[in-house]
Amino acid sequence: MNQSVEFYKQYIGQKITTAPSAFGNWLNGKVLKVEEDSLSIEFEVRDNMTNPVKMLHGGMIAAMMDEIIGMTIFVNGEKNFFYSINLHVDFISNVNVGTNVVVTSKLIKKSSRLIQAECYLYGPENKLLAKASSNLITA
Repeated sequence: MNQSVEFYKQYIGQKITTAPSAFGNWLNGKVLKVEEDSLSIEFEVRDNMTNPVKMLHGGMIAAMMDEIIGMTIFVNGEKNFFYSINLHVDFISNVNVGTNVVVTSKLIKKSSRLIQAECYLYGPENKLLAKASSNLITA
């Protein structure tokens, strides 16, 4: 049993306000699911997350996914900091301000120096809005 995962399960249903990442706190997501290799976090699309036509900004989508992948590694109990080598995002659809979205991560492969991860962003009715893959490395 992973003690770190069990600890973070107590935050299911709560907003993230005390994460080590200031950006993660600013996102103000609500924890939906905590597993050893996966997290699901819900976000409300706020006005300051949108592009000029009030749709969720593509850069914000990528940032949310990168943040949740990092949080997943942290919750997994990893003591080392892993840096993103790359983040490939496929933008499929979009949503407007005021909509809730769910970002779900999945650690695919983990070694002592390298982690491969995937991440998905879903809108209303579980519609896939974006998907990403990332490789991360530790020093």
